[in-house]
Amino acid sequence: MREYIFDATVLSNFAAADQLSVLKARYSGLGFTTIEVSDELRRGVKAGYEHLAPALQQIETVNPEGWLRVLTPGSADEHRLRMALDRSLDPGEASCLALAASRGLILATDDLAARRLAEGEGVRLTGTLGVLVALVRDDALLLSEANAMLEAMIQRRYRSRVEKLDDLI
Repeated sequence: MREYIFDATVLSNFAAADQLSVLKARYSGLGFTTIEVSDELRRGVKAGYEHLAPALQQIETVNPEGWLRVLTPGSADEHRLRMALDRSLDPGEASCLALAASRGLILATDDLAARRLAEGEGVRLTGTLGVLVALVRDDALLLSEANAMLEAMIQRRYRSRVEKLDDLI
């Protein structure tokens, strides 16, 4: 399976639906994130968004049992790309996109600006809906379960382009 790098948007949607365990089951050993995403989640928790605390706990630098391994830029090219992306994106999205572009990772984001820039860089993408669809197609979830998760996310302010996944399967 391919490796993925998650920004805060997808993680927060699954956290809002109390379904991070579904991500862990599918992406353990394949999932990465960045310190900037960890910092973003930490700021969210401090601002009163307690539902983000479990997402923060999934990151290995916070919890040794965490399934999301932290990546950092390792080359001058990665640092340059990150600095260029900082002009257009928040630090979490910029850091994830720079590493996805450089290392051939699939970027998991719902951030529209990040998605547009990723497409320009030739980066493969997924997002909350893509992950839910993949879980159904892999028989990890029933369509009804995935739709219930999507409904819970929408109730917690996820702005989805669909209300049900039926037409995407």
